[in-house]
Order: sequence, then structure tokens, then C-alpha cells
Amino acid sequence: MPAAAGLKIVAASCANIRDVAPQPVWAEVAAERPDVLLLLGDSVYLEHDDHSDPRLLAAELRSLYARQFADPHFSALRADLQQRGALLAAIYDDHDFVGDNRGGLDAPDALRAAARAEFVAAFAPLMTGADVHRVHHLGAVDLIVLDARFYRSNAASSGLDRDAILGTGQWAWFERVVATSNAAHLVVASSTTLHAFGDQSWEQYPAAFDRILGLLRGRAGALVVSGDAHLNAAYDESGVIEVVTSAVAQRSRRFGSLRQNYAVLSFEAESLQVQLRSLKIGSRFDFTIALRDWRLP
Repeated sequence: MPAAAGLKIVAASCANIRDVAPQPVWAEVAAERPDVLLLLGDSVYLEHDDHSDPRLLAAELRSLYARQFADPHFSALRADLQQRGALLAAIYDDHDFVGDNRGGLDAPDALRAAARAEFVAAFAPLMTGADVHRVHHLGAVDLIVLDARFYRSNAASSGLDRDAILGTGQWAWFERVVATSNAAHLVVASSTTLHAFGDQSWEQYPAAFDRILGLLRGRAGALVVSGDAHLNAAYDESGVIEVVTSAVAQRSRRFGSLRQNYAVLSFEAESLQVQLRSLKIGSRFDFTIALRDWRLP
């Protein structure tokens, strides 16, 4: 793992092994030789979004993770990461948690606990106590992986709650990590988008949205990387840079066309290079952000 400049993170989300198999996109990711593979959620897609029995939910997730991990391209990528000592950092979203557009607090405690247990069994993430949010100190980069589902409830009931999305304890932890970080780059991984790209964004929770903006706005080197929305995008109108990358192995709902979107983030001493990969030809979505002028070009 590089100790300072030169760190490469590949970020991806939304891989549906039920609809897209095999998934050769993972061979492209392996060819990037990332130091970190960051999976931003929806690594598998539940077939049933209305589970009420924790045992049935756990069984379905276990089966789906097994199918995803058995994909030859994904399996080869995981083996390569392990052989090189590279990091696989993952978090869940809704389709690999308790169902479409559901937060953990919208479901029985036993259901969300079962979903998290299957995620932990599959990915063996670094833990913060019993929780799966955590920080990876990677030299010049602090990678903060948030759990934006376990303590979340619907926006109608918690939109004005400052603790919304993360919950009281995770918010306190998050603010402490940001305040004490001395890294040149601060990467905040959120399964759902910060800005209103999709129907589950932080912007739907105004109090929590303002809170995270206050934490990150104006801090050179800080950005949010998110998934969920089935597109590649970048945005900074709020004063916080966000890179969205979603639909790494997914089919368009409207047209049925294949999507292979992912992001390559290359961190240097004085800049970040962002490459938004897709099936589109060319490099029109590549750009560099200088630390001395931390905004999108």
C-alpha cells in the first residue's frame, strides 16, 4: 500500500449478478491494479424487497453473495487484491441490505441485524465496535466509510433530524474522525448520493445534509464518493465535491442496455485525478482537481 502520493482507488457500485453474468468489467478493474477497491453498495440485488423473516433474508443474501463471489472475473480480482496486499473496502446500500429504498429503522431490528451479519460474513470489513462504519488510514488519504443504511429511516419521518441517516453515535464518530484527520485527502464513502442525483440522496434530509456540508465544505482535499444512482457524475455547487459512480454491472431499466461504470481516483501530492469509466468511447469524463484550488475544473 503506497504510504503517500500515488494511491489509486477504484470505486464502484450496483452489480446485479441476477441480470448480468458473467461480469467481465472486473477484469478491467483488475487491470487498473488499484491499491483500494471501494464497493459503495448494492454489490448484489435482492429478488425480494419485502422480507419479514430474518432467516429468509439471510439465506437470500448468502446465496447472492456466493453467486457474486463465484463470478470468475470478480473472483480473480479478489485474488489479485489479496495477493498484492491491496484493500477491498465495502459497504451495503438498500438492495443488499433490507430492500429497495428501505433504511434499517424502517425494518424490524432482527431483519437489519441479519442483513448486516451476512455482509460482515461476506466481506469481513474492519469494524468499529459492532458497527461497520470505519476509517482506513492510507498515508496521504483517510478513507471514511459511512454506514448510511443501518440507522436510517425514511425522509418523511426524519428529514429534520440532525442525526438522520447516520444515527447519533456514528455522527459523533464521523465528526471526531474528520476533526482529527491530518491527511492531505479526506475521502468520505457514502452508499447514497450527497446531492439529489437519485431518489435517496442526503438532500432529502435537510438537517443532516447541512451538517455534512458544514463538516466538509471549504476543506481542501475532502470529497464524497457515492453510488446508488446508476450513473457517473461529478458535482460541487454546494461547496463539497462529490464523485458519483454507479452501475458497474447493471442493465438500464428503460433500454436494457449494459452499463459498466466505475471511477478511478489517483491521488498525488498536490492533486487528484478522476477518471469516470464507462462503455462510452474516449476520456471526456477525466479531470484533475488541484489541492491549491479545490473545486471541479
